[in-house]
Amino acid sequence: MNLYPTILTDSLTEFKQQVDLVKQIPEIEVIQVDVIDGLFADDVTLTPIDLLEVDFADLQIDWHLMTEEPLDYAHEIFSLQNKLPTRAVIAQVEKMTSQQEFIEFLKSKGFKVGLSLNLFTPLSAIDKQSWANLDILQLMAVEAGAQNQKFNFQILEKIKQVKQPVEIIVDGGVKLENFTSIIKAGAHSLAVGSALWKAPDLATTIDNFLSYESAPTA
Repeated sequence: MNLYPTILTDSLTEFKQQVDLVKQIPEIEVIQVDVIDGLFADDVTLTPIDLLEVDFADLQIDWHLMTEEPLDYAHEIFSLQNKLPTRAVIAQVEKMTSQQEFIEFLKSKGFKVGLSLNLFTPLSAIDKQSWANLDILQLMAVEAGAQNQKFNFQILEKIKQVKQPVEIIVDGGVKLENFTSIIKAGAHSLAVGSALWKAPDLATTIDNFLSYESAPTA
């Protein structure tokens, strides 16, 4: 099982603090950075260009784009590839003009590429031709755009319906009380925010997540 701490903030100070905490935990190799543009959802967060002075050390970044046109941000991320350690770019499909253009651009630049579905967006929203080049499918267990939402167990059936060979990440409301059911349903990875940042001991909480050893492999 993979655990990806998620950072959603408009504060560079808070962002650096959370990155510094994660850097102390060797088991964590990837963080997910949430980008919201105020159009897809009401919040406005830091964008890639805001993070150039952050020391990520050996961490890699998965970008979760909750934006009206994610391809614009994909171009920004590519332009900063030598300054930001990007592993993957994942975008919500709901306000995406062209899935194929988004996927083809990122694959041509050597990035992993993912599509993310809001809680009530069906799997059929992903174009049939998109699956062939898709590395990651992210399924939201909440409505994308804000932290501290309650996990919706309807997501478990959606996970079970995925038949394509992609890394399945579940994001939104993931906590120690529900994550085993997510993995048993067939997910490979968890994107976790509030359950980590509000924990009294981050390292212990991460250990508790990672102690589950029966996850399927992507």
